[in-house]
Amino acid sequence: MSNKDAIAALAAAQAEMQTPPKDAVNPHYGNKYASLKSCINAIKPALNDNGFALVQSAGRDDLGDFVETIFEHTSGGRFQSKFYLSPDKKGMQGMGSAATYAKRYGLLGLAGIEPDEDTDDDASAAKNDEKKAAAKRAAAKKAKEDAAKAEAAHDAAVRQEQNSMPSSTPQQLKEVIENKIKLASATWQVKKLQQDHSQDFQVIKKHNEKEAAELAAYLRTRWDQLNTGER
Repeated sequence: MSNKDAIAALAAAQAEMQTPPKDAVNPHYGNKYASLKSCINAIKPALNDNGFALVQSAGRDDLGDFVETIFEHTSGGRFQSKFYLSPDKKGMQGMGSAATYAKRYGLLGLAGIEPDEDTDDDASAAKNDEKKAAAKRAAAKKAKEDAAKAEAAHDAAVRQEQNSMPSSTPQQLKEVIENKIKLASATWQVKKLQQDHSQDFQVIKKHNEKEAAELAAYLRTRWDQLNTGER
């Protein structure tokens, strides 16, 4: 709770508070910011001079871990706020960093001092991390698109080659397909060969059904050989 004396004292203290100087540099991003020590030095003297004690303690409730900031006045009035933790890293190092962040912003918030975005090392880090993540996602997307384009170009080249094949004689087509069947080293290659040359099989069949049947029998034999592990 708070009373009129505490409210008047807080107003007087706020008039005396200083803007925390930027005394620290984020080692990862190079930006300057006001550390917790700087914030305390700029705010606590004004609080003490006007009858307030500053208390910051950790706790946990149904919503999670938090740091509670309290301005306790000699009149019995008090002002308090909770800042819940959201650690970026696991373990005590992550909790310690989150607690420091919560103390700094809990203190600034309860004192009524708006932090400069340029001094927010954690916010800057989050923004930079998001930029890196976005760049990584963009690079992965581009790599996937490039791979798709390369595959499409390859398929187009294969189709172009296939479309030009019918100009060959049926006998030449048969020899080409027989050679590919012979060189196949896996069943999927035999299956793909059959799909890729489906039009050529029809051309050969129209010219000579017996040769087409022999070619189909050879393809099935090669399939069986590869399927049983024979090379």
